[in-house]
Parts: sequence; structure tokens; C-alpha cells
Amino acid sequence: MRRAWLCVLLVLGLPSCGGGGDEDRPQRPADAPLPAAPISARSLTLSGRIVIANGWQGVVSGQPLSVAAGHYAQNGEGVALVSDAGDLEREVPAPRGEGELRFLRRDGRHLELRSRSGHRFSLDLRTLALERRGLRQRCPSGALRGPLPRMRLRFTRLGLRPLPAPRSDQFAALLAILAGVEGRVTAIEADPATSAPCGLAARSLAARVSIATPRPIVSIFRRTVFVSRFSRGWRAWHVQG
Repeated sequence: MRRAWLCVLLVLGLPSCGGGGDEDRPQRPADAPLPAAPISARSLTLSGRIVIANGWQGVVSGQPLSVAAGHYAQNGEGVALVSDAGDLEREVPAPRGEGELRFLRRDGRHLELRSRSGHRFSLDLRTLALERRGLRQRCPSGALRGPLPRMRLRFTRLGLRPLPAPRSDQFAALLAILAGVEGRVTAIEADPATSAPCGLAARSLAARVSIATPRPIVSIFRRTVFVSRFSRGWRAWHVQG
């Protein structure tokens, strides 16, 4: 009995009598990670090459993204710097003469930016395409009437297939379609347009083009490219999507 009482009294100091040492005590739960702070000019260090005005960060298609808006220190031209969780960065420059970019707000998958010159731009967070808002495309003149080809192409290990014959009318139309988009084209479905801007449906080919986006976001987006035959050959004159 006396030995039992001694163990009770000394349990904290003598683990051999049945007390738990430090290794047996419940561990303190780890602190939960704090949410990422909004981007600010102070939190970004780019060795002085890019001067940051402000930015945005969030999740797009399940992937964290950060966008910093500002300008190049050397020439003052506007730029948006997009980075993902894998520390991959892409610079999206503004058109010449626009000056510094500033983030205004997010609208779905787009960010609205404003340049120092006062123009507003939309940055697509999936394709990283930067487009000026409120800029209307002019209607072309001189589109010719004539037969409109149809095409169905898919990307294979050999490239887009089946390719039209070289120097054919279809091949010339295909080159015009490819000139109207940027990126890796994965599929093209081209048919005579049932409707088109500028009243040129009867003289235009509507090509639905699938394009694979580069990193940091890998996905497929689609554009509709309107091409017509002019006196100097086929030309893409309007892109939608």
C-alpha cells in the first residue's frame, strides 16, 4: 500500500511508476495556415525590372493564380505578371503607348484593368489574352462571292490532319484561319457562315477553332474566325469568342 501511495505522489516525476513523459502528452495542434494576403506593391520583389501598382489573387479552374499589374521600369510600358502555384510566371504586355496597368475588378474569368492612358482592358484568366474593351472592328470591303469550302481537321502526332492539297482554295482558306488565332490549334470545323457581322454571311467562311492554352493554365478554348476571299486571297477579318 505504502509503495502505491508513493507512486501516486511521484507520478509526475517518475514515469516508471505509470506516469506519462513528455512523449505521451497530447501534442498541441498545429496552427491552421492563414489565408493568402491580397497582392500589394510591397509584397512583390522583381529586382526592379517591373514596377507593380496593384494586383489580384484567387482560384481559377481549381488552380491558385496571382496577377500583378504595373509597368516596365525601363520604358514605362504596361504589363500584367501572371503566376501560378508552381512558380511559373508569364508576362502579358499591354499595347505600346498605353502606359502602366492597374487592376480594377474581377468579372467571372476576366480581370478588368485600366491603363494610364485611360483605356480599359480585359485579361482572360484562362487564355491570358489581353483585349481592349469598347474597340469595334471595322467592316472589310471587297469580299468576293464564290464557292465556300468546308473543312474538318484534328490535331494528331503528325499535326493537323487531313490537310488540303497545297495551292488549293481550301489550303489558302486554312492558312487565313490559322493567321486569325494564336496558340496551338487542336481542331478546326469550317463551314459557310449562316450569319456574320457586316452582312457578309454569304461571302464568308465561319471556322470554329479549338485552341490549347499554354501554362500556367492548360485547357481548351474556342474561337469563331470569319474568313473571306478578297482580290489578294483569303483573309481573316473577324474573330469571336
